[in-house]
Amino acid sequence: MKFAVIGHPIDHSLSPLMHHANFKSLNLDYGYEALNIPPTHFRHIRDIIGEKGLDGFNVTIPHKERIIDYLDDMSDEARAIGAVNTVKVENGKWIGYNTDGTGFVKGLQAQYGDLSHAHILILGAGGASKGIAYALSQVTENTISVANRSMSRFNDWQLEIQPYSLTDVASIAHQFDIIINTTPVGMHQSEDSVMSFEQLKKDVLVCDIIYIPLQTTFLKEAAQKQCTTYNGLDMFIYQGAESFKIWTGLESDITTMRNVVLNKLKQTST
Repeated sequence: MKFAVIGHPIDHSLSPLMHHANFKSLNLDYGYEALNIPPTHFRHIRDIIGEKGLDGFNVTIPHKERIIDYLDDMSDEARAIGAVNTVKVENGKWIGYNTDGTGFVKGLQAQYGDLSHAHILILGAGGASKGIAYALSQVTENTISVANRSMSRFNDWQLEIQPYSLTDVASIAHQFDIIINTTPVGMHQSEDSVMSFEQLKKDVLVCDIIYIPLQTTFLKEAAQKQCTTYNGLDMFIYQGAESFKIWTGLESDITTMRNVVLNKLKQTST
């Protein structure tokens, strides 16, 4: 079987490394590659995937919503979220799923514990944000708050959330137990940060779904304020395992997947 991840840019992705380690651990002669698809070329996506003969593929920034127009069907969860990060190719038909939220929440519960009474703020309103907001809404009693630079971004949201502008975050940050950055700010060793930490509660958990680098400027600034921090590595691992299960029906070797990614990240940070 053959799989891939599509995105732009995609050079930084460790998905091929992670999935190949899993395939090897399970004695499977499968393939997985990274395909750089600029938005200007996306209209050819059906031809590109067809020529590769893929059995399924992951979708990352900036295509998680764009891919929907090319699908034959979607899971109920993906339809409710309005974003897709996993596509299964079955008998020539493309079926979309979203494993981002499930992957993130599995890791978050292990880190935080019971989320049922947590007050949660998500920064960013893209595809990953939608998936995480949906999954969190299944495990907490409180309405999820989401802040974004452009308020028009919320026009196509189907989830019940409390929307905010990013410019208002500093004044409301003290209300939350968990703050999650889903924006790309901080990727590729960028020194940028998406918000100020002046008004945070002392025991707030600050998360970033970015895993390259393991500690973004966002998380470094939170740590300086004595906040507990949590990066996107677990989300990356678990969403990959969920995708693999959708494609094959098999369980992944989570430990092997995590170890190979961690080792690679440690090598690149030294």
